Amino acid sequence: MFDYEKKFLEFEDLERLEWMDYDTRVFKMPIIFKRAIDLVFEYHRLTYSDFGGIKRLRELVIEYEKYLARSNISDQPFSFIGSGVSNLIYPVLQAVFNLDDNKREVILFSPEYPIFHSVVESAKGVPTIIHSLRDNDYLPTVEQLENAVNGRTAAVLFSNPNNPTGKSFSREWVAELVKLSHRYDFFILSDEIYIDSLYSDKQPIHIAEVNGSYKNYVKFFGPSKDRPGMTGIRCGYCVGDKRLLPSIERIQMVRNISNGIISDYLLLLDIALRYKEISGTKHADLKYYSEQEIADYAETILHNRNLQERYNKRIVTKLKSHPKIKDVIPPDGGNSVFFRYYKDLPASDFVKEYMNKGLASYPSEAFMLDPMIEGSWTRICVTRDIDLLERAIGKI
Repeated sequence: MFDYEKKFLEFEDLERLEWMDYDTRVFKMPIIFKRAIDLVFEYHRLTYSDFGGIKRLRELVIEYEKYLARSNISDQPFSFIGSGVSNLIYPVLQAVFNLDDNKREVILFSPEYPIFHSVVESAKGVPTIIHSLRDNDYLPTVEQLENAVNGRTAAVLFSNPNNPTGKSFSREWVAELVKLSHRYDFFILSDEIYIDSLYSDKQPIHIAEVNGSYKNYVKFFGPSKDRPGMTGIRCGYCVGDKRLLPSIERIQMVRNISNGIISDYLLLLDIALRYKEISGTKHADLKYYSEQEIADYAETILHNRNLQERYNKRIVTKLKSHPKIKDVIPPDGGNSVFFRYYKDLPASDFVKEYMNKGLASYPSEAFMLDPMIEGSWTRICVTRDIDLLERAIGKI
């Protein structure tokens, strides 16, 4: 994928279909975030944060996540803060392997977030790919899971909702995954960075609630996919089975990866505001902000959610009517739309053809799909002005 990126950078006039940064002239940024940065400058030295995140942030993450699970979960999970979700997957996976070195197989789905395969191999795990079918919106079935799991399975690593399709998993599917986890004693590692960007008619499924505990489960989350202006702070967290924490701390200490105080404090504010939105619980750090600033946050986030849903549906409609688009998967949420080009091209040919049209986009191969079998799938990120996006679609 990085080879494609080098090619894109050679052409400044390319319009990028997969640009993940929100255009904050279109998707509003809550004013409270600027106020928070001012407070950090006023009350803190600009230093590294505490290792693994400032204490009150880690405590808030646990309180917030246990509320989301809405059940009497007996065990206390760990929480750990990192510089983005992608940064946390490696130490968590390595910690899973450290619990039982005889288990090294990690089940991945196709299509899926490209970095998962690389991280598994980097951690010296053995990727086992479930090739999902278009008939099931490219989500793996329970039968496929049952056929893939065995006594050597260390973990199932996936995103929910799926990246790149934007499709979410049902409660029934999650319940079957939990049953398999209990039977074969493997970890469920769930990247849920898009979970709060589901459409209004879709309900998020909290795996800890279905599981009844945090045993054999880790959730990854961060604000960069549903909070405009938050991509650049590079902050996320993981929460889950506390047996993993000693290994995670050792691994991250060796890697010498620390957060900055601004990133940690903005994440603290964001989680505190999410918590207040769903529960009414006002975290102590919110005392520094006026009721008007807090209300503006809620109004701005609602505006962005509604705008995202409208834009996504409009892009789906536009793609479906395009003569050179063969198939489209309407997402359940998230900020991108996955579609299939009318030609089935090898990755390099696909990239070249799109670049000749003035477009930069990753090919099917980037999402672990074989374009000569499944077709040339790619995605358009719905994070910018709708007129610009429709103009880009017109070039296809």
